Amino acid sequence: MLVDCHMHSRFSFDAQPDTVQQIAEASIERGLSTIAITDHKDYFYHGKPPMELDVPGVLAEIDAVRAQYDGKIEVLKGIELGEIHADPDAAALLEAYPFDTVIGSMHVMPNNVDFYDMDYDHLDQEQLLRDYLMEAKKMVEYGGFDVLAHLDYPLRVMKRDNNHPSFANFMEWVVPLLRTVIDREISLEINAAGLFGWMKKVGPEDFVLAEYRRLGGTMVSIGSDSHAAASVGRGIESCIAHAKAHGFDYVMVYRARKGEAVSI
Repeated sequence: MLVDCHMHSRFSFDAQPDTVQQIAEASIERGLSTIAITDHKDYFYHGKPPMELDVPGVLAEIDAVRAQYDGKIEVLKGIELGEIHADPDAAALLEAYPFDTVIGSMHVMPNNVDFYDMDYDHLDQEQLLRDYLMEAKKMVEYGGFDVLAHLDYPLRVMKRDNNHPSFANFMEWVVPLLRTVIDREISLEINAAGLFGWMKKVGPEDFVLAEYRRLGGTMVSIGSDSHAAASVGRGIESCIAHAKAHGFDYVMVYRARKGEAVSI
């Protein structure tokens, strides 16, 4: 059973203009049995309005695809909420719509600048990573979501010439974050995007996933982080191999916000 619980449709600002139907058809061809459409809605700090997302529109497309492809593929109603703890309106959104799965992510810091847009030549990168890990811990403590997405997000975008960032020297901050993930019963995502960038590996890094397991973590989720129909399911087998290499024999799939362990 191949599942991909993190992918984006035309409703995400940074995705290709592919409909949910096109994504479902590509997923069927790819051999996926369950997918979650998790389009972006980031919240920001200090009163900045949240990112636009046509939630009724994407959910309506999912409903239509569910009816059309019933028995061929399971399409879950998901959302990727950035910085859920930065704005109380995020919780109200989740009350208003019937999501199956909610993944929480950190794309920006309290200065409201995305990691993609930071000037790494003129900032203290070590301090930034420490601050990121502490802010991510605050978000997990706040809760309200099911899966902590792409912990390695800043590492993927910080690389510059002769600069290959890692959490290797930051376990003092990683460990409390992982403990909080476990305590809050949130799944840790194994995300394939790093496989197709400079890292050439799925995330999180081996020693991070090993530590999560050592601390008692049992719940992982997997996702391609696809932003186009052409890339659905990419790297999923590598995500499964990463999970198995660290002693996980199932992944979590969320339906109506309740997790179910699916054997891999």
